[in-house]
Amino acid sequence: MWLPFSRFYIFLFCLIVTVNAHAEIDTSSVNPIFRDSILKNKIDTLKWNKLVNTLDKNRPSNSTINIQSLKQPRASLIFLYITSVILIILVILKTIFDDYTQALLEGLLSLKKFYIFYKSKKYDSLFAVLTIYFLKIIILSMVTYIGLNYFNKNNFSVFQTDKFLKILLLLVVFFSIKNIIESIFNWVIGTQDPYRALFLQNLFAELILSTTLLIIFMTYIYNSRLSSGLMTILLTANISAYLFFNIIRSYQLISINSIKYKLHFFLYICAFKVLPFLVLIKYMLNNIV
Repeated sequence: MWLPFSRFYIFLFCLIVTVNAHAEIDTSSVNPIFRDSILKNKIDTLKWNKLVNTLDKNRPSNSTINIQSLKQPRASLIFLYITSVILIILVILKTIFDDYTQALLEGLLSLKKFYIFYKSKKYDSLFAVLTIYFLKIIILSMVTYIGLNYFNKNNFSVFQTDKFLKILLLLVVFFSIKNIIESIFNWVIGTQDPYRALFLQNLFAELILSTTLLIIFMTYIYNSRLSSGLMTILLTANISAYLFFNIIRSYQLISINSIKYKLHFFLYICAFKVLPFLVLIKYMLNNIV
């Protein structure tokens, strides 16, 4: 009975000695599978943090991912409707006043023809003059409204009727008061005839300019391929051409009427052409924009 019991203890003792002796050996050098990489190598903190962040259910959500590009708001068709009505009215006026409009265009291109038509009273139709006058103000109001939206970087998806009517009313009052005061002033100093010629010349030129600007603005609103840089160049070119034409033609008309002192003409331009428009722009920027 003792013999089996002794053998068991001897076997257990040998097993313990063998296991302890094998554990003292560096297992990492014997079997690479059991190599402790955490103790031997540095931890990759970037990958570890990325893993922790991925598994963290309480992490804040990422920014919104757009599946497709955002669509720009479509321009309101009211701009197109108003412009179409204005152009139809211009075509009707061209049909009704065929000789008048022909003389108007010829007078713009040639000062000699303009003065011949003016002296022959070809421009004396009060109905035609008033129609062109108020139509020019309507077109200029539309151009001003679109221009304010353009320079304020507003889209044209909404047409603000109240704002447009404010601009229209403001321009009607402004031009009416300005022209009445200017007419009275020229009547007092005895230069009413040159004033009438200058008024008609400016009226015709401003009608052509405002119509051209309106067409350019419509092209910009409904054609996304027209860049803002090209738009600015076109506007600058048209306004510069008008200012150059207006200054040259005004000086020619005044010279024909033998104004003695050129300084008087310069003061007249500053008092009735430059200063009122500066006041108008300041008022519009402070109260409408």
